[in-house]
Amino acid sequence: MAKAQPNLGWLDEACALLSEDSAYRTLGSTDVKVAFAIGDVTKLVVFEAFEIGNVQDLNDERDADLIIRMSARDWNAYLRKRKKGTGPSLLSLDLDQRVVEAANPLKKVMLERYNSSLQAFIDTGATLTG
Repeated sequence: MAKAQPNLGWLDEACALLSEDSAYRTLGSTDVKVAFAIGDVTKLVVFEAFEIGNVQDLNDERDADLIIRMSARDWNAYLRKRKKGTGPSLLSLDLDQRVVEAANPLKKVMLERYNSSLQAFIDTGATLTG
């Protein structure tokens, strides 16, 4: 059976779309570095104030405030469910399966602090996936 490939191709497009979206700005300022460690691929997305910076490969996970870690198969299934409106929020998923990691408890609180903005980013990505 072929190994599932992580669906992260939408990251750049979601960054561009939401950085220009006035509705996204109403969610508030977001200052967090989030790593998406999906399968064998790890990408870093930097959220700065009301914009989302570029997507880059991540070599050192200590550079991230939060790390979303899932298998490629679970990540792709999560995006499909969010796209259909049947998947849990990232916050709920983390409560159930502990998919978000942080170096310390203060950084982990960033998940709750910026949950609306992070969920909007992931949901935008889910709509962009095929």
